[in-house]
Amino acid sequence: MRSLHIPVAISFWASFAHAQVQWWQTSSSTGDKLAEKGTLSFDTSLHSQSDSSHAVNIDPETTFQSILGFGGALTQSSATVYKQLPDELREELIQSYYGEGGLGFSIGRLPIHSCDFSTESYTFVGDDADKDLATFDDEVTYDQSLSLPLIKDALAAAPDLKFFGSPWSPPAWMKDNNNMLYGGKLLDEFRQSWASYFSRWIKAYENQGVPLWGVTVQNEPEASQTWESCLYTAEETRDFVADYLGPTLRSDHPDVKIFGFDHNKDHIKDWADVLLAEDSASKDFIDGIAYHWYSGACFDNVKASFEAHPDAMLLPSEATYELTVLDDDESSEDWLRNGTYTKGEGYGYDILGDLESGAVGWTDWNIVLDQDGGPNHVGNYCDAAVVADVKSAEMTLNYHPQYYYIGHFSKFLKEGAMRVKSSIDGVEEMTSDCVWPYGKCDGTTIHTTAFSSADGGMTVVVMNCGDDDKEMLLTVNGVDGTLSNVVPAHSIQTYVLE
Repeated sequence: MRSLHIPVAISFWASFAHAQVQWWQTSSSTGDKLAEKGTLSFDTSLHSQSDSSHAVNIDPETTFQSILGFGGALTQSSATVYKQLPDELREELIQSYYGEGGLGFSIGRLPIHSCDFSTESYTFVGDDADKDLATFDDEVTYDQSLSLPLIKDALAAAPDLKFFGSPWSPPAWMKDNNNMLYGGKLLDEFRQSWASYFSRWIKAYENQGVPLWGVTVQNEPEASQTWESCLYTAEETRDFVADYLGPTLRSDHPDVKIFGFDHNKDHIKDWADVLLAEDSASKDFIDGIAYHWYSGACFDNVKASFEAHPDAMLLPSEATYELTVLDDDESSEDWLRNGTYTKGEGYGYDILGDLESGAVGWTDWNIVLDQDGGPNHVGNYCDAAVVADVKSAEMTLNYHPQYYYIGHFSKFLKEGAMRVKSSIDGVEEMTSDCVWPYGKCDGTTIHTTAFSSADGGMTVVVMNCGDDDKEMLLTVNGVDGTLSNVVPAHSIQTYVLE
């Protein structure tokens, strides 16, 4: 038996008092998976309960950041899996993310040559020092046979996709360890060569029909990994952008955005302050700060960055679960077919918390992986929102809970939607320290975020990862009508008021 319902009240614009409210739900207890639940309407005989411990108030006059979009990474590993799928499953995958009835993905992350989620290391230049990039492959031949078919199919389904590129490492000869793996640093004498490499890669992709919207300077610049990696300090990044990458891209590709950092939230504010300070040499070139979730939720750090640098976009650029340990109640077959429900909740909690802290969207890691969580050339296997069983006689696509939780945001929050203030009476603003492990949901209270759209509507996402059902009362200005519903334990709901 679950405990008694806990009432929740939400206040909206009075103009919604007579509106029909469409809503969708994912819940472990009901089995719903981004299921459309019909319509609800406001009841003028009901009234909000101001003394509710979960009364949520929304102030549409107080606005914050606008939405850029949501998406995932189209890695070489995802492309390898895609290449193995029969035509009908390829079409299903593309439509599930980018089609009219899919998740509505509108951004995509592209590795600039190889990363850990490749089957091997490669670049687009020769192995010997080539400062002038005379050997650069402007046809990007390697990607033509692997990544580009997936990327182009996604673009065909969603022509307005915004792609941003991220490098994991410069070519080995540009680095002080002469190795794409195990960290190392970019040598001073090749800083312009590396900046020019960015520009050549962008142009090569444009020639293949894939426009680039942005780039990040370096994936995880604070980490020396067993896979492709390169170390920078914030100050080294500032100088590289100010003196080389920024001027090169502004000259060759003036519309391409540049994002700094691209690492964990625990240090996001430190890096933002170096790259975006009023007297920073890189300030005029940096359009935003990209970041990952692997240090824990760290919403306080994200919010501090947003408040200190409100004109810079904050873009979550990577999140996933490393596939090192399965839950005690799972088998590998269970994971493959059904995934792990708490991982969906972890995604939902992170997305919602990031949005409430100032993020302009959210980017998943690999859009699809195989039944082993790969392929990966260094054995760094991970979960994914969609996992393909390519070894079975009858190949299948398996949709994990992460897929549905992302969809509660990405299907409904379109570019330009504006976050409006939401608060819960008796509960402090959504905060979280940088506590390991990452991807854990706080079930002590409900969580909510709200956005207004250009057409005058509103989208509200409500999440309950606690063990008890909660009755929810949505009110318009607290007096003109109330919409009553129940948020089941371990569920997420999206309400659309038109």
